This record gives sequence, C-alpha cells and structure tokens, in this order.
Amino acid sequence: MRALIIDDHAHVRENLRLLLNEVAPDFELVGEADGVNSGEQAIKTLQPDLVFLDIEMADGTGFDLLNRFKEPDFRLIFVTGHDGYAIRAFRVSAIDYLLKPVDPDDLEEAIEKVRKQPPLQKMQIQEAEEIQHAEKLQQLVLSDSENIYLVQVSDILRCQSEDNYTRFFLRDGRKLLISRTLKEYAELLEPSGFFRSHQSHLINLSFFDHYDKRDGGTIRMKDGTTLPLATRKKDQLIQVLRSL
Repeated sequence: MRALIIDDHAHVRENLRLLLNEVAPDFELVGEADGVNSGEQAIKTLQPDLVFLDIEMADGTGFDLLNRFKEPDFRLIFVTGHDGYAIRAFRVSAIDYLLKPVDPDDLEEAIEKVRKQPPLQKMQIQEAEEIQHAEKLQQLVLSDSENIYLVQVSDILRCQSEDNYTRFFLRDGRKLLISRTLKEYAELLEPSGFFRSHQSHLINLSFFDHYDKRDGGTIRMKDGTTLPLATRKKDQLIQVLRSL
C-alpha cells in the first residue's frame, strides 16, 4: 500500500516515517508534504492509497485540503496534537485519529484497521448504497480531558445539558461529561432517532417508554428515568412518535 505523510513539522514526519517502517514494513512511503498546497500536489502526483494528515498547518488545515478533493480516492488517518477535532475527523470518514506524539501501538492498531477494510472501490459502492437508504450516524467520538471514546449511537440513552457541557448517559451505566454544548449534539443526533424534549434534555427514542400527561407532562424512559417535556415540544413529540 502506498502511503503519504502530510505535516508541517519535519521531526513529526521523520518520527512517523520510522514508526511506519517498524509496524508496517510492507507499506511503501511514496512521499511527504509540509502543508495544504504541497499536500494537494503530492496527492495528485503520487496517488497514494493512504494519507497520514495533520490538521493545523501553517497554510491551512487538513480539512481545507480534503475540501479540494470532491471524491477522495485514498484512505485517511489524522495525526494531530489536538483532540478537539475528533468528531469532525470521523465525519469525513477518517479510519483513525492519532494524537501526537504517536504511540507505536496506536499506529499498529490503525494500520490493522486499514488492512481490514474492503478495497476502496467496493467500499465506495457500499457507502453509496447506505446513503441512498438513510444517513444515520452510527458512531460518535467523544473526548474529555483524559480520554477519547468511540461510542455506538445506539448505546446512548440520553444527553443532558450542564452549562456549556453535555452529560452522556450510556446503556452500560457510564456517564461521560463532554465539553461541548447540547445544541451541537442535538444537530448531530436528531437525524438518528433522537429528540430534543427540553432545553436541557436530548433523548434516544429507542429508549422512550411513555409520555405521562399529568402535571404538565413528563417523559418516562425505559431505564426508569423521568424527564421534563417542554410545553412547546408536546405536539412535536406526538408527531414524531406517530411517524416511527
């Protein structure tokens, strides 16, 4: 497999080059680039199968580079010193998201993901078929000060606003506090069966049990949690439930 490294720091490129040679000696490193413009030219000239891409570079971001390719025909692994882009990275179908300095075990795990993927042409056909049916988010990347979590959307019971943070309640009992607003996650999750029942609450309708009309109206979840329903959301909830 032909690989290309795009990063504006020479020592990062060198370190990744050495690690790649160690964990994937069968991969061919066909070139390196130090920014958005040189990276674009390198991709067009070298036609790599896999690109290791930094996010924040001197002449732009990795996302700026990706926007120059209408239909990228290469696999993508982000390598960055910033964990705040994880959600956006996976939304552009990145295989993995590695934090600097790159850990050899993390790189090896990412390479294994690359190896297990179907041929790119077959994968693109599968993706096109999936889009024709529905664009539903399957996984969500959540990061706090210590960890990055890859969470199945189907495992999220509900989300609750806590000032500028969002508390995720998961099916296995975990409660993750993430430094992003509930509004941001509502925009991501509502197309995938979630409902903003209140200014402070976003629920997964798969775990909705019933609506209690008494005392202004409350929502009962399957785990026994009782949540408020905003008055203005009552009719909308009924319409959504009827459409399921």
